[in-house]
Amino acid sequence: AAPPPSAATPMMRSLPLPGGAALLAAPGRAVPAAGPEPGDRQPTVVVDGLRGPLRVAAAPTGQTLYVLRGDGDVLGVSLEDPARRWTAVAARPGIRPLALGAIDSATLALVVREGDALSIRVHRLAPPGEEPGESEVQAVPLGVTGVAADGVRLVVSPGRDWLAVTGLPDPLPRIARATVTGARLGGISERRCPRTSVRPSALAIGPHAEWIVFDEGEAEGAQRSARLSWFSPSGGQRLLTLDTGLPRVVDAAVGRESGLLWTLVPRGSADGPHGLCRIDAALVDGRQVARAVPVASLADPTALVCLARGDVIVADGTEAARVVRLAPAEGGGEKQR
Repeated sequence: AAPPPSAATPMMRSLPLPGGAALLAAPGRAVPAAGPEPGDRQPTVVVDGLRGPLRVAAAPTGQTLYVLRGDGDVLGVSLEDPARRWTAVAARPGIRPLALGAIDSATLALVVREGDALSIRVHRLAPPGEEPGESEVQAVPLGVTGVAADGVRLVVSPGRDWLAVTGLPDPLPRIARATVTGARLGGISERRCPRTSVRPSALAIGPHAEWIVFDEGEAEGAQRSARLSWFSPSGGQRLLTLDTGLPRVVDAAVGRESGLLWTLVPRGSADGPHGLCRIDAALVDGRQVARAVPVASLADPTALVCLARGDVIVADGTEAARVVRLAPAEGGGEKQR
């Protein structure tokens, strides 16, 4: 067994900066600890009794949560008063939404399937509590495939000036990107995207617009271990690849203020942690490694998003689903309130 890490630090504070700075810490300088071991935390339930599987997005202010339900509509939830809920985007016959992201407080982007055609639909939202009406303002084609696309994810950059889609099935791109101008998207392209040898299982964007890509790595006997690869903002330079020690990662997100990297591990993939995990950077015998720290056990996590001040929202469950919230202090970081 490997010796325990000599020190740990939040992953996104330790990885190389876009200009290629030092990986973990300059020689002779101490590495700050990530915080106490969080153990198994009990999250706060935001909303339950939903039909899953769910996808989640949050307005840039962190005041409004958007929940894509298994019924095909998007539920708006006030995070200041979770009992206040409304239909933000109504379900439509023949169109199945797969993923969503918040471009701004009044604009959502949804990846949808209509027959074998996949596209991104942009919606301008009515004020909370009003009828959603016909909110779609743009449709951007992604391609055509007869293969299931249940693992699709949509991630919006920290600057809200571009978005990325991953989890698309063959023959569509492994990662695709579109610029955002106001409430309009440019064309979908693989330019400025990481090129990967296998299809990613999860994708996150760091505070400096760097790419954090997870895949299932190489087979080791009967088990596979999820890998984390870190790419420059241009997508053209792979800066490092680390083994997380996790069997599989289905979603990931970075706290903009905390710098913490969060992942979701599904139940039943292998022995070991499942639910919400934090990924720390650590030094073992002078070598940089990634250390997965279990934070909260969840029955069947499907999606997560970080709020503006660092709290983590997780969708949990498939048939009967709920949305829960954890504060950064409960995950080992500093509370950002």
